[in-house]
Amino acid sequence: MSYAPESIVGEWTIEPRHNSIFSRIAELWRYRHLLSYFATRTLQLLYKRSSFGWIWMMVRITAPIGLQGLIFGGALGIKSADGTPYALFMLCGQTIWLLFDHSLLFITRSIERNRKLISKVYFPRLILPIAAVSPAMMFLTVLSLALFGVDVYERFHEGVWYIALSWRLLLAPLAVLISLLAAIAVGFWTSVMQARYRDIRFGLRYTMSFALYATTVLYPLSEINSPLVRRLVFLNPLEGPVELFRYATLKTPLEISGVLMAWHLVAIAGVTLSGIWFFNREESASVDRL
Repeated sequence: MSYAPESIVGEWTIEPRHNSIFSRIAELWRYRHLLSYFATRTLQLLYKRSSFGWIWMMVRITAPIGLQGLIFGGALGIKSADGTPYALFMLCGQTIWLLFDHSLLFITRSIERNRKLISKVYFPRLILPIAAVSPAMMFLTVLSLALFGVDVYERFHEGVWYIALSWRLLLAPLAVLISLLAAIAVGFWTSVMQARYRDIRFGLRYTMSFALYATTVLYPLSEINSPLVRRLVFLNPLEGPVELFRYATLKTPLEISGVLMAWHLVAIAGVTLSGIWFFNREESASVDRL
């Protein structure tokens, strides 16, 4: 009987897993190669059994935006802050909002959707909420094409390019990143809770429909006359990336100060760290109930 050389076999050290936040982050980094696998898996399961496939994704994103544009911009006559066409104004806000909204819904169901794999093999469960934002890249592509198409229409209709090439466009990816980080931060909480209570995602959909109107997606911030309401809106962590994305693409006035933007980032970081702690504490008990 022959044995493999020790240099090939190597040595295995079995030790208890540490439960601190930083040890979990370090473990996540060691297993980072699994992020691409679960991201691809999430995309494949998106419309796997659908006959129309990715066409449904385009309709699902663009149809509600078009309807909201007709209602708020046409029937109600809401205008943007600086004369920018309302379709562009709203579409910029919807880009950031939909990235957050759809990503959070996918993250919330990330553990539940992979329950069969979780029960068979161990890997850091924190990978699942992070990899679940992969459909957001497809959403961003569709929304960017829609934004460019509306800008082309306005160019032929009014003779003006509202989206101009400038250094401000470099801030648009930053706004997208902040919205995705916010979705992951909240998703650390909701994904574990969804594994225990299957009605979390239904309550989340209901809550997000109200949260949309608490963010200046469909109306400009200048329309809010009450100082108290303006302060409450400024406390919304999504208000920063929405305003920043409009400033980067349409060059609208940036009404969010640097101090408020820093507050939003601190709030997102706090929710992220506390979410990792909660995920770490409740993960095992929640997985057992899948």
